[in-house]
Amino acid sequence: MRTFSSLIVVGAALAVIAGCGSQQAAPTQTSAAAAPQPATQTTVSAPDAMTRTAMRRYGIESHGASAQIHLRTVVHDPQLLHALRTGDVASLRAAVRRLQATPHAHISRLRVVRRSRVLADAGVPFVLAPLQKTIRDAHGRPLATVQISMQDEIGFVRYMHRVYGANVILRGRGRSHLRTSMYSAAFVRLPASGTATIAGHPYRVHSFHESALGGEPVTVWILER
Repeated sequence: MRTFSSLIVVGAALAVIAGCGSQQAAPTQTSAAAAPQPATQTTVSAPDAMTRTAMRRYGIESHGASAQIHLRTVVHDPQLLHALRTGDVASLRAAVRRLQATPHAHISRLRVVRRSRVLADAGVPFVLAPLQKTIRDAHGRPLATVQISMQDEIGFVRYMHRVYGANVILRGRGRSHLRTSMYSAAFVRLPASGTATIAGHPYRVHSFHESALGGEPVTVWILER
């Protein structure tokens, strides 16, 4: 299997944090013009071993043991709990920034929401679907929901490429939510499963669907020689 050493984050995204009055920009990289469409053939087939490995890894990163441990730590943080109970939004945001930036935790995104309102948010854009837990007051009434994402999408792509040598193309909504380890396939139309010829080389193609933060639909393609 031929692999490519460069890992690409394509496009630029501006993440506007609702309810926080702050903005975060995704890493910016100049996008190339769309590549010529490859010759593709669609077939229906079961996921192969590499695709099953990628599916398992996505699940581990999203709601595995590490996420469970750090979620428990966050929801029992004294400053965060006191801020929620007293309605101190400034203190809540400070607590969220501190917890997200804790060096050993490696939390990619941490936010606290109440219904549809985001009270506090810190971290990088375009992350895997979060694990979450609702915090309640002494009477059982919900105060807010904590959402924690332990990995961003480019981190997942890098892991699969580094550990397994997988060629990964991951797409969410829009060109700014595109992450890939194989730049030549970044902008081509790929079948859900089947074959594709890209830059003169034939590849077997498999894919699966996942979710990012906020329920954003994500498609992951695995290409193998």
